[in-house]
Amino acid sequence: MRILHYIYLSIISIYSMMLRVLALFGHARASVFLEMRSPSHLQELSQRTHKLVPGTHKWSWFHCASLGEYEQAAPVIEAYISMHPESRILLTLYSPSGHTPLTTTSPPSWLRKNDFITGLPMDTPSQVRQFLQAAQYRILFFASAKYEVWPELIRQLTHASPPVTTCVFAAHILPDAPLLRKTLSGLFLRNTWSNLSTILTQDDSSSLLLAQVCIDSKPLGDPRADRVSRLALSKEVPEILQAWKGSSRVIVAGSSWPPEEKALSDLTWDSSTKLILAPHHIDDEHVTSILNLFNSPSSNPPRALLYSEWVSSMNGHDPTSPSILIIDSIGLLSSLYSLADLAIVGGGFGAGIHNLLEPAAHGVPMISGPNIGRFREALALQRTHSLVICPNETHLSQTITSSLDPSNKSKLSQTGQLAKDWVASQSGCAEKIAQFLP
Repeated sequence: MRILHYIYLSIISIYSMMLRVLALFGHARASVFLEMRSPSHLQELSQRTHKLVPGTHKWSWFHCASLGEYEQAAPVIEAYISMHPESRILLTLYSPSGHTPLTTTSPPSWLRKNDFITGLPMDTPSQVRQFLQAAQYRILFFASAKYEVWPELIRQLTHASPPVTTCVFAAHILPDAPLLRKTLSGLFLRNTWSNLSTILTQDDSSSLLLAQVCIDSKPLGDPRADRVSRLALSKEVPEILQAWKGSSRVIVAGSSWPPEEKALSDLTWDSSTKLILAPHHIDDEHVTSILNLFNSPSSNPPRALLYSEWVSSMNGHDPTSPSILIIDSIGLLSSLYSLADLAIVGGGFGAGIHNLLEPAAHGVPMISGPNIGRFREALALQRTHSLVICPNETHLSQTITSSLDPSNKSKLSQTGQLAKDWVASQSGCAEKIAQFLP
């Protein structure tokens, strides 16, 4: 096992050097990735640690890969703070896509002046050691969301004096998970996972799969259900959008990709049936291509407008308002589902479906492409008939049209309620997870 660990460290070291070379040549993402692990961040962690009351305070350390995993960690952090208001939260993130918004534009509501958000150190002996030394090893526990188990970090935490409690929560294990494979890398990962103090999974099937390789765990659920349920109650839709909806039916396409966008462009949108489209990528090139897709050269006025332009022109109360709004900003989508009569969830024709829990928490029936097999909530919502799967773009267009038929109004309402009921049945696990932490 020691040889495998050395091989792993060699790979991580090479990867770290590659990132530095890329940053040197101006690679923006590599530069941001390294900046969030810069000496200045270590220095700030050290300064904040010095301010902790000796013998009283230690860091309660939570870790997430990126923003998606943070959605799972946030309700657990909030529940933990509620139980331990004197705690000091240290949140690390692996990816800039999580770190950047949480430290700039969208700081967490739970963040207090004594809490700290920074980047996870690269998983090499020296960088992990420097990070732990900056924290003076004053760590009460390390709790990671879903699958972020870093071998060198876990090794150093386990061998610290005294050893640090380590936990993974909301773990979702699939039959083809790397740690279950009968390979050397699988053996290495299983050894790391077996050194964790506590493993809390999303469901029984995950725990059963871990049990097959002699790893103990406990199924507690997915804390994202707690987060989306709370957001569904707390987030308000801008009044201008409520006025825009009026008595019309509204379809919200969330995190859309070109296949969903093409299918939606083939449908008729007017004052009685409107579309809000929130693309997964909102770069100028993609947003322009969407506008060209929905607006023919003869469209006057255009039937699709960018949300930002529409709001700035304040024509939301104008009877000539567009029937299609393209959301060109981040942060609105979770509240937009409260306007929806039907949701089209993107990603199902590609690598995998995006967030279903947000529309489900609002009681909105959903339609998506077929790639849902890796997502527990998608399979569960499909079983309740609140998620309809379409095998191709043509079928998607046809399904949207039939779903919007007036004769299906009662059915849509019923399936939406089933989705909301399922999310409610999954809520409450964030507090249970927090209770497992010291």
